[in-house]
Parts: sequence; structure tokens; C-alpha cells
Amino acid sequence: MRSVVVVATAGLLLAAALPAHAAGTAWLHDDSYVSGGEATAYVDVDCPEGERGWTLKVRLTSVRPGRPSATGSATAPVTCRGVPDQNVIDVRPDSTPFFGSHDERSSGVADVIRPDGTVAASSTRRMHFYVWS
Repeated sequence: MRSVVVVATAGLLLAAALPAHAAGTAWLHDDSYVSGGEATAYVDVDCPEGERGWTLKVRLTSVRPGRPSATGSATAPVTCRGVPDQNVIDVRPDSTPFFGSHDERSSGVADVIRPDGTVAASSTRRMHFYVWS
């Protein structure tokens, strides 16, 4: 009987220690492809299955010495499937067109936003921008 109590208690402690399903995660891929001055970002997003109203906001900056930086952002709705799902987001530049760059200052940020407007998850990466025709 004592071993049953010990095993049951250990099982409950283990279950309590395991994290629950994350309510919103984001993983920004560090590669972006540039065509016609626009950049494409790839972000893996996980949000609770069936929930509606979640959005993804991506901000990109391409840097190369001797020329103005290119920046831009885009926001898109997310379909919540309860598992990580890759989202492809086209980002238009604010002014200077995006260009190929591997400068260490090039960066990207992806935010997964709950229906109430709060940020559920954020991913910040050094970015590599590849020219794609």
C-alpha cells in the first residue's frame, strides 16, 4: 500500500511540474527573401486550437554600411491549430526598399498578439536577407 501511495504522489508531482500547453508561441526564422524591394518573413506560431482573433506582427530591418536601412512591418491574422504552424508574411518597406544583407545589425521581431491586444509571445532574431528574383 505504501508503494502505491509513493507512486501516486510521485505521479502527481511530476504532472504538476510539467508545463501546460503554451498559450501562444512564436519563432521567427532568421532568413528572409527579398524580391522587388519587399521582404518575406517566416514565423512558426502556436496558439490554442480553434481560438479566433489572434494576429502576428512582424517588423524587419535590413542594414548595409553606406546606405540607408530598410525597415517595414506587416500584421496578419493567425489560424490557431493548437500546434506550431508556419506563417509566411510579406513585408512592404516603409520607404527604402529591402535589399540583400547579412550585416549583424539586420534584425527582425515577430509578435503573436492575443485577441485582447496583449502580446502572447515575441521572437527577436538577427536576420539574413537573400535576394530572390
